[in-house]
Amino acid sequence: MKNYTLVTFLGKGRENRETGYRKTRYRFPGEVEPRPETAFLGLELAKYLKPDVLVILGTSGSQWGVLMENLALEGQEEEKRICLMDAEATATVEQQTLDGLTDVLSGATGYNVMPMLIPFGKNAEEQYNILDTVADAVPNGAVSFDVTHGFRHLGMVGFLSAFMLERVRNLAVRDLWYGALDMTENGVTPVLKLDGLTHVQRWVSALDRFDATGDYGVFEPLLIEDGVAEDKAKCLKEAAFFERNFNVSDAKRKIHTFLSELESLSGASGLFRKKLRERLVWVKESDLGEHQRKLAFQYLNRGDFVRAAVLGWEATITRQCLLRDKSPDEFPARKETQEKFESELKEQKYEQRKVEAYWDLKDLRNALAHGGEPSCKHIRQILKDPNPERLHREIETCLQRLLN
Repeated sequence: MKNYTLVTFLGKGRENRETGYRKTRYRFPGEVEPRPETAFLGLELAKYLKPDVLVILGTSGSQWGVLMENLALEGQEEEKRICLMDAEATATVEQQTLDGLTDVLSGATGYNVMPMLIPFGKNAEEQYNILDTVADAVPNGAVSFDVTHGFRHLGMVGFLSAFMLERVRNLAVRDLWYGALDMTENGVTPVLKLDGLTHVQRWVSALDRFDATGDYGVFEPLLIEDGVAEDKAKCLKEAAFFERNFNVSDAKRKIHTFLSELESLSGASGLFRKKLRERLVWVKESDLGEHQRKLAFQYLNRGDFVRAAVLGWEATITRQCLLRDKSPDEFPARKETQEKFESELKEQKYEQRKVEAYWDLKDLRNALAHGGEPSCKHIRQILKDPNPERLHREIETCLQRLLN
């Protein structure tokens, strides 16, 4: 894969200032034999993953000198290495010094190595700075993170960095890796691929996006990743298309096709089964009008006033069709029902609050959906008011008077 970057952290060795981290033999997933003994998982992980770029992040006090001692040939850049060891001891390593060693690091590893200084992350500002540094180091392509070394809290920063890059830069986060030294047995340390955590985070993000947009399609790739058949998962994407075009009947049909998969969901998808069911429960209502009513309130709560007004108005006409034994799915029947209902409203055959609610909702629906000028003065005032709460209250009042 082109433009593939591995980001690893470098901390302070606790075992010995001269030798750095405790050495161990790492075993990667799918491999029987452990790798040769090493103190730095990031270097061995690079051999395993073969990235185009290896980004090493460390503080001014990280064991940069020990890293160089492990990689440089005898006598190579010896003066710089000694200066680096001294600076490391006093936590005064500078980026300019590291820049001067990139050729040695790249030559020793066979990768384009970028050693980069980061702050200690002691406060919010320093933590933001770390995220900024990571974003600058990985401009495009795919990225994996090794969160083994460094201060304990840097692992959390690395985890957050991964998903910030995924959303902000549209990068593909392939994996998070961790060398589990506490699980070492007989000198062999397992390397864990933290797939479960990445999948959970993506589900949390998908639920947030769905609640903001109502797009069922955000769940499709996550479900496929956890074993749901592509044609079943695709039903949610198609349901979103139909619903956004106000074709609630076909949206319902597509979701019903998927619902049989809910109980057998596995992996991270299984953890979020209940939350997904809650967001699809509207299709279990018996009639189209009730589907439209529930969706109208859902869109209203998301602040999607156009769809809330359109679906609320459609639900009102659908309900009238059902009360008059007319098919709500047939356009001529809907049109005839609408004309009769509006005629009755004009004749004051309903309570005044319902009459006003219908005409206000229709006025809002036409103005929001078509961009026209509302015929009612107070609707014009509401649409010119920069406070969205006023529009929210108006639509909510109309829906409650007409549909509750």
